Amino acid sequence: MNIRAIIQKIKKSFNPHEELSNEAVLGFLHVLESVQEEGCSCDEVFTKIDEYVEREVDKKDAEDLMPLVREHLDLCPDCCEEYEALLDVLEKTSKDQK
Repeated sequence: MNIRAIIQKIKKSFNPHEELSNEAVLGFLHVLESVQEEGCSCDEVFTKIDEYVEREVDKKDAEDLMPLVREHLDLCPDCCEEYEALLDVLEKTSKDQK
């Protein structure tokens, strides 16, 4: 389950006009921490980043096919920097081939 799905599930369980208790907020933060721990590590992202970027360049919905990689890239500046550099190179390469 990705973070967006968890947030939607939690939102549906509370009345929008009801203020969340401290216990509910702490529980929500605990769930997010456990999801982050279950997500991809930097090492896992580095092994998958080539495939992710190739899918993006080919317009094959990389974010939908590899949501844990996308979530990690959103949270990790080092991996995101690597992703952006690789994306830049592949986009330039694909434009040069056309």
